[in-house]
Amino acid sequence: MRWFLIFFITVYLSLHYYIFYRISNDFRFSHGAAMWFLLAVSFLAFFGIVSQFFLYRHVSGFGFAVETAYIWLGLLSITVTFLLLGNIMFLFFKSPQAKFYITSAALIFSVITAAYSYINVKINSPVMKNISINVNGLDGKFKIVQLSDVHINSFTKKEEIKNIISKVNTLEPDAVVITGDLADSDLTFNYKDYGLDAIRSKYGVFVISGNHEYYRGIEKFENFIANSGFTLLDNKNALVNDSVYFAGISDYRESKRFNQNVYDFKKAFENVDFSKPVVFLSHQPEAFKEASKYPFALQLSGHTHAGQIPPFDIIEKIMFKHFYGLYDEGVGRYVYVTSGTRWWGPAMRLFIKSEIVLITLYGK
Repeated sequence: MRWFLIFFITVYLSLHYYIFYRISNDFRFSHGAAMWFLLAVSFLAFFGIVSQFFLYRHVSGFGFAVETAYIWLGLLSITVTFLLLGNIMFLFFKSPQAKFYITSAALIFSVITAAYSYINVKINSPVMKNISINVNGLDGKFKIVQLSDVHINSFTKKEEIKNIISKVNTLEPDAVVITGDLADSDLTFNYKDYGLDAIRSKYGVFVISGNHEYYRGIEKFENFIANSGFTLLDNKNALVNDSVYFAGISDYRESKRFNQNVYDFKKAFENVDFSKPVVFLSHQPEAFKEASKYPFALQLSGHTHAGQIPPFDIIEKIMFKHFYGLYDEGVGRYVYVTSGTRWWGPAMRLFIKSEIVLITLYGK
């Protein structure tokens, strides 16, 4: 974790310096103007670090400051992306005047993109998504609602989570699965404040851990699940209504790094009858490669957030074979990676909205 923080802060500060360097040079600031601009950029960088690493975790009542810092982080990422694209234009247009106009256009597009991404999250989100899949070994149909990457923290509005749960309940699912990163805070004693106890499904709520459960303390997460009455499927499985198995693993990366309840495919699929449809739950979609030796019908994952904003949408699409959406892996096997029920970091999404996913399994 220490090395990750060092890496994150180094990259974070480097991006701020890049913005300072590009704008002050392309706009040909005077020495005095450049110093004032450097001071402003330094303040934004400092404000972001204080909000994320101090106010976010240790001080209540600063929700607006933390959200503002996250918005700046989103705007920073988008702006750097457009400025880097502007560098390509510099290969063809090298005059100082051309650089001024190209950089001006990059900043205008950055602000417009950030504003739209913010609105895209705040209005009519999450959306409802319906998927139908035919599976062997099932009589009739079975309705599953998938939630993922809810990222409840101390600044999350309780009504927002209650609204999500209300939408889930209108779907009347047979089972609800939560594929990791449910919370960024300890919900052991206040999960009812968010209405999590109001989730209704015929056969229960099945949960696995994600990377953020390990960041915030896997023991706290396990205590919360024990209190909530949800079924934790980290390296376990459950047969539901004698018709569908749910098999899950703990987070594919962080459980090993933290060396706590390390993911174990053998335990997850232990004593499973594969003549019945098996739904495999893994927060990280890349677990598919190792899990594919088991003949499950469907993998449900999250984690990628569908990139949310540039440049992460581009980077993650390159990094992940299963980035977002439904993938047909042949031999009657599918993978669905959700964009997430909410978001992490800046409340911004450029192309893809947050979603609640209804998966209906039909027998062949």
